[in-house]
Amino acid sequence: MKFLPLALCTTLAGCAAYDVSRMVTPGMAQGEVGALAGKPIAEGRLADNKAYWDYTRQPYGYAIYRVTFGPDERVREVRNLLTPENIRRLQAGMTQAEVSGVVGLSPDQQAYANGTHSWSYRYQDYGVVKLLHVIFDSGDRVLWYYSEWDPRVYSKKGGGGSGR
Repeated sequence: MKFLPLALCTTLAGCAAYDVSRMVTPGMAQGEVGALAGKPIAEGRLADNKAYWDYTRQPYGYAIYRVTFGPDERVREVRNLLTPENIRRLQAGMTQAEVSGVVGLSPDQQAYANGTHSWSYRYQDYGVVKLLHVIFDSGDRVLWYYSEWDPRVYSKKGGGGSGR
């Protein structure tokens, strides 16, 4: 019983370590971000040539955080890419790089026998837990995308079906 508080503190500290939106603040040096948050899932440059690093809480979290750096290698912005507003920016015909620029790179990628493949994301839409599925053709362009309520949350057995 005396180890319970220690275990609880360790668990909570571990959870906090992955909340990039709380750990990383504007003005922080790029090296400090790397030391605190670790290796990003993706990194690149925006159209204005600012560097960015993406951190994910997927597949069980609801966010992909983009940390944007200025020319002085200091944080300019930290924001969640998986918002309803960003998702509405997706369009048929977009490339994988364009999708990644809008909603980030998905760690949940599937390939299908017909040559298509999908990227799936978990996000919150005004309190409702949803899944976003982006379907790509064999040329790596968006065919379509759709959202659904997450059956792991809203079905009786956590996986869809009738619940019997």
